[in-house]
Amino acid sequence: MARQPDAGRPVISEQRPRKIPVYAVVRLELDVATPDLAVAIKEVVPTLEEAEAEVQRLNDLNADKNCRYIWRATRYFPNGRRGQEDSDD
Repeated sequence: MARQPDAGRPVISEQRPRKIPVYAVVRLELDVATPDLAVAIKEVVPTLEEAEAEVQRLNDLNADKNCRYIWRATRYFPNGRRGQEDSDD
C-alpha cells in the first residue's frame, strides 16, 4: 500500500524494488590496451570497512604487479529490478 504524501515527502510505493547497499572491489589493469579488459570486479562485500580492508590487502599483495585495486559503492537488488531497468535509483 502506498503512503499518502505529506508536506513535500515523496510517495513510497511497495512496487519499488528492494535494494541493499554493497561495495564492489574492482581490479584495474594498468597495462591493458583494451579498456573492456582493464577492469574486473573481484568481489562484492556488504560493508565499507570490508571493502577498504580488502583493497588495502590486495594493493599490498600486488604492489609489484601492474594493477591497482579500488572499491566502489553500488546496490544489490536481491529480487531483481522488476521493470526498473531504466531507473538508477
